[in-house]
Amino acid sequence: MGEQGVFMYVSARKLDREWWRLSKAERKETLENLRALELGIRNSQVRRYLSLRWDADLIHWVVAEDTSDLGEFAFGVRSLLDPYSRETFSSLSIYEPSPYLRPNFRRFELEEPPLRYFIAYPMKKDVNWYLLPFDERKQIMAEHIGMARSHPESGQIRSYTTYSFGLGDQEYVVLYEASSLTAWSHVTEKLREAKARKWIVKEEPILVGELRNDVDWLLLEKGKVK
Repeated sequence: MGEQGVFMYVSARKLDREWWRLSKAERKETLENLRALELGIRNSQVRRYLSLRWDADLIHWVVAEDTSDLGEFAFGVRSLLDPYSRETFSSLSIYEPSPYLRPNFRRFELEEPPLRYFIAYPMKKDVNWYLLPFDERKQIMAEHIGMARSHPESGQIRSYTTYSFGLGDQEYVVLYEASSLTAWSHVTEKLREAKARKWIVKEEPILVGELRNDVDWLLLEKGKVK
């Protein structure tokens, strides 16, 4: 992945009753096709999570160099799962160097082992933020970044600020991996004290998922509708 930015796609889905009406064999076949799709998208990485929100069961995080790969994946998932589920959230964004932190840009490495939890944090700022002089914005963000990095539990979290200006209803989708949700919550609480909070006008829905390579939780017989 080059440093000019990569595309990131996040999708959340809620399974409906039709899914549980399928036989276990039918669900297993569909999930095998889903796994083949996840592994078959070129020049990309696909991670699947068990959603911990009430309005989704499944979260996908896809990183790709080209939007055609994202489109192929999104269409494939819709073809497989639309008869049994609905998409409750999706976002398209670009991961590239921050104007406030360019020398310390963290490249996304496909080979880097994933952490246990994934958080997608859509965000929008008040128009007055962009009317501030750049140097003032940079100083405000330096405080925010410094508070995050100096927190004693920050080592359990990776963050990727992605940009969706003109691509979605939000302006940013900040993506996080965390080995501990407790650490994530503590760092987030501390950042509520940062001055940058003054200009945040929207930050929802916050998606939280747990990395799951197996699909046993989607085959549970107890969830089947009689």
